[in-house]
Amino acid sequence: MPDRPADQNDSASPPEPLDDLINSAPCGFLRFDDTGKILLANQRLLKSLEYDLDELVGLSIDKILPVPSRIFYQTHFFPLLKLHGNVNEVYFSLCSRSAEQIPVLVNAIRRETDAGLVSDCIFVQMRQRNEYEDEILRAKREAERAVRAKEEFLAMVSHELRTPLSSIKGWSKMLNDSILKPEDTRRAYDAISRSTQSLSDLIDDLIELSRITAGKLNINVEPLDLTTVVRAAVEVIRPAAEAKSINLETIVDGSAPVSGDAGRLQQVIWNLLSNAIKFTPKHGEVKIRVGRVNSSVEIAVSDTGQGIAADFLPFVFDRFRQADNSGTRKQGGLGLGMAISRHLVELHGGTIRVESEGTDKGSTFYVRLPILTVKTQTTLAAGSDQAKLSGLDGIKILVVEDDETACRMLKTMLEYAGGKVTCVRSAKDALNEIKNSPLDVIISDIEMPDGDGYSLIESIRAMSGETAFIPAIALTANAGQSERVKALSSGYHLHLAKPVEPLELVHAIANLANKKRNTVKS
Repeated sequence: MPDRPADQNDSASPPEPLDDLINSAPCGFLRFDDTGKILLANQRLLKSLEYDLDELVGLSIDKILPVPSRIFYQTHFFPLLKLHGNVNEVYFSLCSRSAEQIPVLVNAIRRETDAGLVSDCIFVQMRQRNEYEDEILRAKREAERAVRAKEEFLAMVSHELRTPLSSIKGWSKMLNDSILKPEDTRRAYDAISRSTQSLSDLIDDLIELSRITAGKLNINVEPLDLTTVVRAAVEVIRPAAEAKSINLETIVDGSAPVSGDAGRLQQVIWNLLSNAIKFTPKHGEVKIRVGRVNSSVEIAVSDTGQGIAADFLPFVFDRFRQADNSGTRKQGGLGLGMAISRHLVELHGGTIRVESEGTDKGSTFYVRLPILTVKTQTTLAAGSDQAKLSGLDGIKILVVEDDETACRMLKTMLEYAGGKVTCVRSAKDALNEIKNSPLDVIISDIEMPDGDGYSLIESIRAMSGETAFIPAIALTANAGQSERVKALSSGYHLHLAKPVEPLELVHAIANLANKKRNTVKS
């Protein structure tokens, strides 16, 4: 074998990419030679041992081993490593500079390099390993809960569909056979009518759920006064309240201008009121209040009903979940109203939450929507059948989209609405633009060749100052519920599915920009 060049030295450090990999690893790494001299350690291990790299390199491995571990290393660990070339799942302790003993699980390999034989060790602290195992168990339990919830939901769907069908089938058979007395005929028609309406409501909820899951539930946006929507919903629900002798009170504190879909917002309010009346006993009270809170309009629906148990409170807005899924539950329905309401509120750039002191202590649902201060509407151009977008005057928008055609289309659309738009084609260019230019809103695709939208938003949220809080919209062809949840949990404010309605996108941008400005002012 020819002699190596005198200036070549690869005995201490690996190639640069390996250094990055080692230092980013979530566990400790150590390399030593057959004499026990330490050659390399990663940042995780250095932090645990309270050493700098230049202090540790060159020391004997004995320096970081307490006496029992040192004896074990000399009599068992290293002999086994020399014999087999690897050691797996071995427990012993390391010793930090301050003499703290750190229990670890070790995996090691011994291998030949140009500099001679070296041993590479991976150390996982036992506390860290336990955390990993706990995380896996939590994920497993959550998956099992989700499966059980879906199974219970399907059983509930079957029950809720079969009950009215049974009534319709039974009464129809008796009507067809002409065996009913005249006074029972009217009762039969009434029962069939109620059962048909019940089926219609159930099917509507299931259709809404499927639209949400597919990301195809859209809203038609226009400026409106929320008090008008609330009063309309109250009048729809009032007969149900009167039938139970429930006092239904409406309190409106001034006007409540918002931008939204009147029909969808009425659906949310009706869901909340219907729920309150359903779970409030006779002669109880239900109140709905509308007023301004800071830069938002708040709707509060409170009742004196059965309340919500503390262990179920975090799951009120989850799909496939009901506080009582038993066969003896007193209230029917699929329990989808709250999940649908949450989605509709979020589409309007708002939030929904619930408070309850516990069982039999009533509950209060709060909906907050941004006040309309940015004009967001569609007007018809004179002499034209085309709609003209507006409402983004002066709003600085960054579009991140790798497809050139889509990028150009979004830029043109948003500029017609008055926005100041910059369009970039990669996550890297987006980060450079964000660092150098003040922005109001970011719109980003998820799947991009040089780094996806998730890594982009995580990098943004890790920045310092106001930049970390720039409102962001995920605009993606991945329209499923899991993608929506992932986008929101990673740091996006909204998840919109392609193809997006232009007015819906403009409305979402205006609302987020409005929220940002009000937050800065306050």
